[in-house]
Amino acid sequence: MADISRIVDLYDLYKSYRRVARELRISRNTVKKYVLKVKEVQDGLVSRQLYNVG
Repeated sequence: MADISRIVDLYDLYKSYRRVARELRISRNTVKKYVLKVKEVQDGLVSRQLYNVG
């Protein structure tokens, strides 16, 4: 599976779940799930330890 940081970096670049999913050959829902979880952690809404996101 694609690295989470790669998913988020590509999303920040393209601003499109679909384009990232196509490029990495993973589900659009998977892209959306990880992007939203990382954004929650960055916004301080969820503990980093909960999702083990660096």
